[in-house]
Amino acid sequence: MPHFTLDNTSANNPTGLTRHLDTTVEEYVFPILIALAWCNAIELVILCLNTFKRYEGSYFWSLLIASFSIIPFGLGYMLKMFGVTFTHYFLEIIIVDIGWTGMVTGQSIVLWSRLHLVFHHKRILRALLYLIIVDAVLLHTSSTALELAVNARPGSDAINLAFGVIERIQLVWFCVQELLLSGLYIRETVRMLRMDSGGLSRSVLTQLLLVNIAIILLDLSVVAIQYAGYFTFQVTFKALVYSIKLKLEYVILGRLVDVAYIRTQAETPRFRF
Repeated sequence: MPHFTLDNTSANNPTGLTRHLDTTVEEYVFPILIALAWCNAIELVILCLNTFKRYEGSYFWSLLIASFSIIPFGLGYMLKMFGVTFTHYFLEIIIVDIGWTGMVTGQSIVLWSRLHLVFHHKRILRALLYLIIVDAVLLHTSSTALELAVNARPGSDAINLAFGVIERIQLVWFCVQELLLSGLYIRETVRMLRMDSGGLSRSVLTQLLLVNIAIILLDLSVVAIQYAGYFTFQVTFKALVYSIKLKLEYVILGRLVDVAYIRTQAETPRFRF
């Protein structure tokens, strides 16, 4: 019968990522976080398929892939926490890292695709895309390789230390990458606020700004939990955070449609009867 198991390691493990909450708390909190993320993911996939009239473009596909990837990301950790597959965690790690790649890099592509709506410097956009691709190849492959190595040789302090280092690097680097994309978007939104004198349009743009700030705060919360040493709490909370961030994308998309509508109405001659 499957039972909840903690990823207990020696107290002097050099990763610095082995702190735990109370056992009973973890047994209920971690599955609840993943379950909430799954509920959001299923809703996001349905919302994506219903919102877009045409199933094409980087924005649509990145939203769809990032939304769906939350499911295998959480599934791998559920299988690992309850010891279901009897594969010495190798299958679970592979499932997790496939979902992690689609979820994290997919989110960056979502931000990059959305940036096209307000930022029109093609060379900079192309450079940002190359940055996302290079970061994905380097960080996802190195992190996955070291995680598999840690699982194969759990007693190796050198491998554990290397994993602890790359885990922090990849988390911070992906966070900085998303902050860069969101920062450019916020800058362009502020510029549009200064140029736009319409009260309603300014209100919508202000809402866009606040939503992007909320996304940045969610990213920083994940990093803070990681540096506090709660690795398992961080990864399960991350699944929920990414599902919330993707739901906020639809708020942003709706607000952008409102801005376009307001400006179209402003350009249309008004007739009085």
